[in-house]
Amino acid sequence: RVPNLLVNGSTGIAVGMATNIPPHNLEEVIDAAIHVSHSPNAYVRTLVQKYISGPDFPTGGRVLNTEDELIDIYETGKGSVELRGEYEMEGKTTIIITSVPYTVDKGKLVGKIGDHIANENVPQLSDVRDESTDEVRIVLNLKRGADAEAAMAYLFKQTKLQTRFHVNLTCLVPRENAEVGQPERVNLQAVLRHFLAHRMEIVVRRLQHKLDKLERRIHLLEGFEIIFDALDEAIKIIRSSENKSDASQRLRHRFTLDDDQADAILETKLYRISKLEIDAIRDELEEKRGKAEDIRGLLGDEAARWNLIRKELREMKKQFGTERRTHVAGPDDVHDYTEEDYIIEEDRYVIVSRDGWVKCQGSYSDLDSIRVRDGDEVGWALPGSTRATVGFLTNKGKCYTERIDELPYTTGYGDPIQKHFSFEDRERVVGVVSFDDRALPDPKPDPELEPELFETVREEPDVPYVVALSRQGRTVRFSIDGYREPSMTNGRTFMRLEEGDEVVGAHLAAGHENVCLASKEGRVLIFPVHQIKIYKGAGKGVTAIRLADEDALLGFTLSDAARDGLKVETNRGREEIVRTTKFDVTNRGNKGRLVIKRGHLAEVFPETTEIRMEES
Repeated sequence: RVPNLLVNGSTGIAVGMATNIPPHNLEEVIDAAIHVSHSPNAYVRTLVQKYISGPDFPTGGRVLNTEDELIDIYETGKGSVELRGEYEMEGKTTIIITSVPYTVDKGKLVGKIGDHIANENVPQLSDVRDESTDEVRIVLNLKRGADAEAAMAYLFKQTKLQTRFHVNLTCLVPRENAEVGQPERVNLQAVLRHFLAHRMEIVVRRLQHKLDKLERRIHLLEGFEIIFDALDEAIKIIRSSENKSDASQRLRHRFTLDDDQADAILETKLYRISKLEIDAIRDELEEKRGKAEDIRGLLGDEAARWNLIRKELREMKKQFGTERRTHVAGPDDVHDYTEEDYIIEEDRYVIVSRDGWVKCQGSYSDLDSIRVRDGDEVGWALPGSTRATVGFLTNKGKCYTERIDELPYTTGYGDPIQKHFSFEDRERVVGVVSFDDRALPDPKPDPELEPELFETVREEPDVPYVVALSRQGRTVRFSIDGYREPSMTNGRTFMRLEEGDEVVGAHLAAGHENVCLASKEGRVLIFPVHQIKIYKGAGKGVTAIRLADEDALLGFTLSDAARDGLKVETNRGREEIVRTTKFDVTNRGNKGRLVIKRGHLAEVFPETTEIRMEES
């Protein structure tokens, strides 16, 4: 009598196919079915906007999808319904969860929330308990002054208090001359049309069945009507007959009856065919003839049958209809989940060694006091809040970003960086950037730039950049903005390298520094940072220095003061510092200046990158 496929929903898996239909509100579905009975080609958008606003789960909850998203689900027959439990405040320190998403085990959900509270993952909450009876009542105790919305946003993100129902409107659709239906993914309108076609078929068969029964009864009653005019003679024939068969034969012969009519008369008690019962039988005959005529009228009038179907649907709605339990809230009611809200903010130092060991410390007196493994040394010591992130730039041209709170907090050696990310073979850290604002330089455009170029620089994003150089003399400059957020374990690519090439270093730049570099064959070059093209995505870079085929870049640094520079050593043990007081600042892309006539440069000595927090 109603579209149970939509009202009750359905879930099933077969070979190569599956169905997952959510339950819906009976009143809404019936209203939509009545509309489709009037307009078989009704748009799905109309059905959703006017009648079926979305699934209606028996456990309540809130649907967070937009109207357009729901329309798309009902038009295509597939999609995900975002569903979350509901809550209300009881006083200022108690949160009451009043509903949980469909199919979610309430007991397991309460246990999971308890685990998060015990592990201090959600610092706003102190306890959880289940006080449910017939209605859901999960009590959350809120710490004094804590933000209830932040606590619930965490639970929605990290537990099954918010889930997805994956809709798949796959049904067995009837086909002509087929004994069984054919699986097909259909839209909302098609489901209702198939239901109405089925109802029409059922109504026709039901009416025909009623008509057949009425016509059989009318036929028998007409037999009684025939003998009523000669009732005494009929009774005399019955009494004078030798047996039932003889009586039946004589009645058929005398009154022109058929076998069914004669048998019905013989099986009726005599008092029922007396004169006192004649009027009752004639009244029944008239009634049955009237009903049969009405049914014939319905069978011959399709519009009348549709009115009957609509009438029956309205009766079902009146008898069994209930209010919607699931509220379609839309995205306006969605709380933003911010991971930082659940991290206790503390200042730390990120310590990274040259060999790739990483840790955090609350403080340290000097670099020599930091514990590292034998033969290793501190490469970077950068400040940052536990809520900030840190980026590890590697020789493979990738940046791996992690929240500082997730790094080991220890005065020991820490963890190998590979424990936190999926490094390739021989991949190593060549640069570290703390994305805490206190560790970032203020942008300072070069004051010596020509006015036209200066205007161009001013139009660039007002943020620090990272400058990276490769072994083959290529260089990129890119904004840190695209690398602040935590990355996947395989990182983000910032430089696309040629085969055999690798990044030798990466440094933060404010925009006014000079690049000081040195090659293996003893060539050095100093040029302004602003000459390096800014890349919005991963690029192959531009030429920093033109190298001979057998030459390779050893290293570089960024200089923002006259005495700063890159310390290098020749294969004969002589040290040299590449700085602006000794070598001229030229342009990017030339061969540089040869600083040794014999031998080659063997090593560069990168200084430890250290930034100290101001004492409060």
